[in-house]
Amino acid sequence: MHRNTFLVPAALALSATVLTACGGGDGATSAQSNSLTFVSYGSAFQENQKKAWQAPYTAATGTTFRNDGPTDEAKTKTMVEAGKVTWDVVDSGAAFAAQNCGKYLEKLDLSQFDTSKFPAGTVTDCGVPAYFYGLHFLYNTKKYGANPPTTIADFFDTAKFPGQRMLPPEVAAGILEDALLADGLPADKLYPLDVDRALKKLDAIKASATLAKTYGQMQQAMVDDQVDMVLTVTARATSSLNAGATFKPVWDKTILTWDSLVIPKGTPHKDAAMKFIAFTAKPEQSAKFTELANVLPSNSDAKPTLTAAQQQLDPNLDDRKSGTVLSDVKWWSENLDAVTKKYTAWQAG
Repeated sequence: MHRNTFLVPAALALSATVLTACGGGDGATSAQSNSLTFVSYGSAFQENQKKAWQAPYTAATGTTFRNDGPTDEAKTKTMVEAGKVTWDVVDSGAAFAAQNCGKYLEKLDLSQFDTSKFPAGTVTDCGVPAYFYGLHFLYNTKKYGANPPTTIADFFDTAKFPGQRMLPPEVAAGILEDALLADGLPADKLYPLDVDRALKKLDAIKASATLAKTYGQMQQAMVDDQVDMVLTVTARATSSLNAGATFKPVWDKTILTWDSLVIPKGTPHKDAAMKFIAFTAKPEQSAKFTELANVLPSNSDAKPTLTAAQQQLDPNLDDRKSGTVLSDVKWWSENLDAVTKKYTAWQAG
């Protein structure tokens, strides 16, 4: 078995924009609790979080868990505004953690974390990376045979590489970044994103692109040979390969982003929630979740044992490091609503 870590390259860590500290006080010391409500995305993904994080934490501390879901950022805000917070730890996108720190989310006691083990710019007052994932470009080997695509620009070249494309359901996953990179923009000049330029580039494939409603739909389309090229996230790409999909990744440019475990503001179990989050950030738990959930580990000391499919999507190999681009989550946290509005209008147009 191959042992490796999905590390974010040091060069990217140095160049990543450092997120600004979020305001807001953290109030009185929270009540202690031996039970926490954990919220995530359900299905096998959340089951793997139970195995990698919750079960060993229960064994070590006696803390029990009630699991809920799916993650709903609007519901988190409603709970806080109503003063009726029943969620303690929520798996949420990093942009939400940065955007709502201090207002809807509790600040973390960062002294409980070794923040040097996370890339610069990924730790904020309210969020520490729980896992990373990439937006991968994969193509169907049955379709393209001995003349496959080799660059992100090929995804947008319907003349040279005709075929059905599929785009992911989340605009912040890296769709616009890929469009700009394909249009010739250097990786270190991506942000602030030129949204109009990116949408113009996406126009080139609109007639031959399926806009996925879920990542599960993308996985099924790959397994059933319904599409020829996809931009999809690490977990779904790996699961598709494990299920026999005849797809292969293109290692040219790959956008990396992350999720954080956050604490809704006002939970009476803040201290207990924080200790649990600190536990999940340890290398052993990061490695275990990587192995189970087909994600990329958050802690640079994690040493997961990777399957053959996971190795295909490992961005840490020497010939792949230079092509990985770390998402600027601070920019996304400030612009997500406006960009989503523009992208939704583009989809409908």
